[in-house]
Amino acid sequence: MKRSIASFCALILVVLAPEIWAGPVEEVAQIAGPRLKAFQEGDIDAFTAAFADNAVVNSSTSAFRVEGKEAIRAYYTELFQIYPRRRFFVRQQAMRAYNDDLVISNSYAVFNVTDQQGKVTGFQLRSSVAWAKLGGRWQIVEQHTSRLPVAP
Repeated sequence: MKRSIASFCALILVVLAPEIWAGPVEEVAQIAGPRLKAFQEGDIDAFTAAFADNAVVNSSTSAFRVEGKEAIRAYYTELFQIYPRRRFFVRQQAMRAYNDDLVISNSYAVFNVTDQQGKVTGFQLRSSVAWAKLGGRWQIVEQHTSRLPVAP
């Protein structure tokens, strides 16, 4: 009987421990992971859900920053229409937590897009995303993506 109770307690710890001990970085990673799939599939609702209402996006494909969740949604809706196929390969991602309410994610990526005529274009990018815990929920408050310089 004692062995059964010990096994049951061990099982509970294995199942619940990651959630109990998850810190800000792990919490953000759980949200950020599915966003990549949503981006590649063109699921605008799932992709933009994490943006704060007053978020800002600085994108390598736009000359000006995009401000506010509705403008961000419109920007990505247009991007998804122009490039119906998108593949994003993340490299060297690093996430750092500051206190319990701010996480900064930095990464490099290869971004391949296919336009409506079937032309494929590739970009080498670097990105920074600032996540803040607002009202108990992790939200993106700023995202910046720029193209890497082309080597000579």
